[in-house]
Amino acid sequence: MENNNDWYIAIVTPNTEKECVKKVKKLVGVEDMDEIYNAGNKVNAYVPTQRELHEWPSIKKRKWIERVLCPCYLFIQCTEKERYDLACRAKFIIRFLTDRARVDENGFRCFARIPHSQMENFMRMIGDAKNPITIDTSQLHKGTKVRVKTGRMAGLEGYILREPNGSVNLAIYIDYLGCAKMEFPIEDLDIVEE
Repeated sequence: MENNNDWYIAIVTPNTEKECVKKVKKLVGVEDMDEIYNAGNKVNAYVPTQRELHEWPSIKKRKWIERVLCPCYLFIQCTEKERYDLACRAKFIIRFLTDRARVDENGFRCFARIPHSQMENFMRMIGDAKNPITIDTSQLHKGTKVRVKTGRMAGLEGYILREPNGSVNLAIYIDYLGCAKMEFPIEDLDIVEE
């Protein structure tokens, strides 16, 4: 039985990520992604963005923009059959990311899948974050496991990462991406016993 909760990673052309979400919605016949779950449709598409204030001192201009956190990536929640259908029909998808460590029974590489629980934490972190989030693809040493105890992110679990400058980051790990991290006050974190 296929796991419909996992998320595939589609590679798209740079600076088209948000437009590609609209195209996926159109392909599956739903204009509002919230309608997908209500209608029982299994396909969901997501591009992580964060609102930032950009400033151009030379022309004295400031503007709020939606920065894409994972350039060229479109996250799609669907079954393997639906992924194949999208790969055939969606000309805007260059390819799907593969898992170099796994092969199927025919010797072909399996497609990379991110567990739904990781994507759920990632989406919650982005939605509730007050500080900028960065994606770090380097192999980081996991620190102490912690849980946010107050505020909009209360209950979110992750790991402490201490930066060389002394700041503390809350990090959540996402398969195939590395980790999403943001500066976070250590007094708002409780240690989780593993």
